[in-house]
Amino acid sequence: MKRIRWILTLLFVLGLATLVACDAPLDLPVFIAPTETPTHTPTRTPTPAPTFTPTPTPTPTPTPTPTPTPDPAEWLTEAWQAMHVGNYPAAAEAYRAVIAASYAPEDAAAGAYIGLGEAYLRDGAYPEAAEAFRDFVTLYPTSPLTSDAYFLLGKALVGAGEPLSATTAYHAHLSAGTVITPDVNEFLGDAYHAGGAYVTATHFYSVAVMTAPSRSFEVGMRERLALSYAAMADYDAAIAQYDAILDVAQIRAYRARIEHQAAQTLLLAGETEAGYERHLSLVETYLDEYHAYLSLIELVNAGRPVDDYLRGVVNYHSRSYAPALAALNRYLETAPELYVADAHWYVGLSHMAAGSPGLAAGHFQTLIGAYPDHRHWGDSWMRLAQAYVNAGNTTSAIETYRAFVEAAPEHRRAPEALWEAARLLDQAGDLEAAAQAYMDCHVQYPRSDYGDLALFRSGFQSYQKEEWVEAAVAWDTLTAIYPTSAYRPMTLLWLGKLRMRQDDWAGAYEAWEAARAAQPLDYYGLRAADLIDDPQINAFPVLRYAPDEGYDEASAQAEAEAWLAGWASVEVGGDLSRLRPDLAANPHLRRGMGLWRLGEFMEARG
Repeated sequence: MKRIRWILTLLFVLGLATLVACDAPLDLPVFIAPTETPTHTPTRTPTPAPTFTPTPTPTPTPTPTPTPTPDPAEWLTEAWQAMHVGNYPAAAEAYRAVIAASYAPEDAAAGAYIGLGEAYLRDGAYPEAAEAFRDFVTLYPTSPLTSDAYFLLGKALVGAGEPLSATTAYHAHLSAGTVITPDVNEFLGDAYHAGGAYVTATHFYSVAVMTAPSRSFEVGMRERLALSYAAMADYDAAIAQYDAILDVAQIRAYRARIEHQAAQTLLLAGETEAGYERHLSLVETYLDEYHAYLSLIELVNAGRPVDDYLRGVVNYHSRSYAPALAALNRYLETAPELYVADAHWYVGLSHMAAGSPGLAAGHFQTLIGAYPDHRHWGDSWMRLAQAYVNAGNTTSAIETYRAFVEAAPEHRRAPEALWEAARLLDQAGDLEAAAQAYMDCHVQYPRSDYGDLALFRSGFQSYQKEEWVEAAVAWDTLTAIYPTSAYRPMTLLWLGKLRMRQDDWAGAYEAWEAARAAQPLDYYGLRAADLIDDPQINAFPVLRYAPDEGYDEASAQAEAEAWLAGWASVEVGGDLSRLRPDLAANPHLRRGMGLWRLGEFMEARG
């Protein structure tokens, strides 16, 4: 190999020399200066050979690889995914790409205009949304989506501050036919009201009332009617709407708000006495509601007298604890006996909420000692114990819970008191005392809301101490006497673990099988199934996803529908993916689906 390499090198050098010789000029002039004395022939300096530069081989220009034409369907998929996760700028970019692609199919371009408008709309870019929807209704006037586009255009224009222009779009949506007529009348009323056209707004709100699909929708429209009438200074008509709402409204907080608005409307009308009387009535009737607090502020600012007890309670419920304490303490100093016990109760609550458990404890003790027949007597025991907990005195808290049970073992909160005492011992890490306290709660109140869970917790404390027999007794008792308990599957799972610790594998598998049968699709049943397969399996095994290369959507749907039919005990064979005709025609469902399609998600859920 070395010889061959050497020979090749030699041939290269000889070849290069030959090329140089062939290229050398033959007529080089020689100048010899004349001399008078003989000289030797001078040494000739050879002329350096010129550098040989081979002619470069032309490099062919590479042919560019053709770029595949982007598929509009892929952009639409990207846009849909971005919309789904709330990335509206990315969705808008993908939709714009479809619109800019001249080769996109017409249906893809049309969907992109609608999607672009919706992306802008949800992102709060209302002028841009309006432009997209206008482009759509101009380019695709006969599309099945044109009616929806008009509705969305109306929303965009309202958002852009052009409510009266929006009414034209809403009217176009109505004219095309819609399953959400009452809602469109509502939006028309809102748009006219926002544009200052109050008379026209009342017309559409009234139409919405007459076509209301539900009582809640009706009272909402009456409330809007009242606001429009008030804006027109037709206060009597506004009050009439509020009273009509109160004739049917059932929700306490909503009634308080309507009463407050009615009182404010009376004040606007110049009916001062009637307005403040209505505010006072609200304070007296809805002590625990926020709008009672707003009415209290109106009364106090107007210099109207308000009972200090009422002021204290209303301020407490509005979390204004300093004003609450000031008013309640004034009441305790000056008032008759009528609400003294209640005042102590609310002073205690206010101190607790304000972070002063020591001050709170004194008032709870007063109520316990002086008012044994008061409705909050038992609650005061519980609050007193909590005050000790908040102050860091766990021992006194446990003693208080137990003293309460001893004083009133039949009280509705006595089981809770024993449970809380056990829980405090549990949190303190005193496993033995906690196990006994939980067992006491179960033994004394086996049919209370805490009976079964107390038994489980007692067993769990023993399990942590590796007292297998005591734990097994507690858990076996629970599974035997509480066959329908929500805690039974959990107990069976742990009972199986306990049997495993005792090397009773037959008992372990029996418990796990019972847990799986009791709760096959929830955590404890599924976990029991894991342990049956592998008792040493990690509680949270690593999940590995391997896509099914043979996945067939139609087959998967058929399998899912077969399972659903079995779960729901219905006959297999029908198309469970489609609604029955009578359900599909239900007007409430059609309205909900129409609202959902247009992005009115809250209204659709209602």
